[in-house]
Amino acid sequence: MNGWDAFRTGLGRASRYRWILLILFGVNLLNALCLAAIPAWGLASEIGHRPAIQQAADGVDAWLVFETLLSPVIDMEMVREPEPPVQLQMAALLGLLTALALPLIAGLPAAFLNGGVLLAFAETKPFRLRRFLWGCWHWFGAFLLLGAVQGVVSTALFVPTIGTAIGVITTVGGWLAWIIVPLLALLALLWLVLIEYIRIVAVVGQTRNLFRALGGAIRFFFASFRNLLAVIGLYILALALLIVLHALYRWGLMPRLPLDWWPVVLVVQQAFILARLWARMVRMAGGVALYRERAGG
Repeated sequence: MNGWDAFRTGLGRASRYRWILLILFGVNLLNALCLAAIPAWGLASEIGHRPAIQQAADGVDAWLVFETLLSPVIDMEMVREPEPPVQLQMAALLGLLTALALPLIAGLPAAFLNGGVLLAFAETKPFRLRRFLWGCWHWFGAFLLLGAVQGVVSTALFVPTIGTAIGVITTVGGWLAWIIVPLLALLALLWLVLIEYIRIVAVVGQTRNLFRALGGAIRFFFASFRNLLAVIGLYILALALLIVLHALYRWGLMPRLPLDWWPVVLVVQQAFILARLWARMVRMAGGVALYRERAGG
């Protein structure tokens, strides 16, 4: 099985398990509502009705920026008004809590659902909700830990690398971006492949030991050069599918929809989210099929 065969298999299996797609869409919608509720709660609460917060929601005026820049030379007695500092502190606290909660809330559903989705693709049996939920719960802790490790390592790996790349491009010349950016994109793709194959190996191999799954993924990649080429081919095709969906949505549909037809716009947006989740299922199903066929799982 090469990358194209795995991609075609992923297309078939992602289209077959419609119930999984609906579950992913429902959880994604619920998760989006929860994420929107955090800032909405702050705006709907007492602090959101204060004049300073309402003015901030309308935008920042130029005079406010100018006065802020000049604030160090203003007499401190003139700015000791009790209300604005309290409001600004509450707004800053709300923003900080939102920033801390967003990654956690966004990552929990994926960590929970990945086990059930991969188990369904690995067993290739008719969909059963009880078996799906068992897979979700069985690997939830392991995948939650993997997501935390992924976040920490990604930050430690890519933030200094991107900062160094920007410095080199600024110093040497903009032409160097045509070399550095594709290399960084390839590095990010390989990192994504490794993380996803750790999950695939864990589910197919029926283990929650992440070190064992990591070893299995590395052995699979380096077992033969054809394995690595097949995996890269699959992910390039899956990325191409995602780019086509985005182009169709951004340039084909949205420019032709009047914004005042908000029910139609809402339906189109949700259909795009559904299509994007389906493309993710294609990638996951193709990855499971490729690993089982080539690793003998």
